[in-house]
Amino acid sequence: MTGKLNATTGAALLGADPRQLNQEYRRVLDPVTGNLANGPRQLGFRELLYFALIESLGEQGLQLSPNQKQEVYAVLVRRSNRSSRWWRRPGQLVSRGVVPMSLDLSAVGRDLRYRYRLFQRPGQVVETDPDICSGQPVFRGTRIPVVVVVEQLRGGVPRTTLELDFPQLSGQALDYAEMQARLPKPPGRPRTMLQLQRG
Repeated sequence: MTGKLNATTGAALLGADPRQLNQEYRRVLDPVTGNLANGPRQLGFRELLYFALIESLGEQGLQLSPNQKQEVYAVLVRRSNRSSRWWRRPGQLVSRGVVPMSLDLSAVGRDLRYRYRLFQRPGQVVETDPDICSGQPVFRGTRIPVVVVVEQLRGGVPRTTLELDFPQLSGQALDYAEMQARLPKPPGRPRTMLQLQRG
């Protein structure tokens, strides 16, 4: 998969805090990549997989040291060496040591691949037609502007409420809207939005 993202868009895709993601990149990944510049970080699929995996491990109560994190990242980008305690099998990350571990990457990878593709190719769920809503991006097959749903999510409306209010929207469309809602608002004056009211 191609297409690099910056820390803000990568965090929106993962549902993470962009500052924490940038800090983790600088502290853990920069020494592995050799990129010690203070410029913006570019995140590809493997970097995002690393962050998703570390978050998943943290949710399960497994905390890795910075050195262990660097080894995991090196294995994910195929820069590991024979002295590393981590190595990769198809769909698995394996650790040797006093307590050997085998981590299944397939679920984390599958979910991330889905979100990454949806983020990179919004045409699956979004279309723009000058004859529909004055050319504003709408969800494919509907007249619902993307910005209306995104702004409701930003305003704290729960997804379950949106599912009831917009039954014609697929789960994929709402997943895309949630990722967009996590992005900061673009600078400048916003376009005048269509107002949709609950009936």
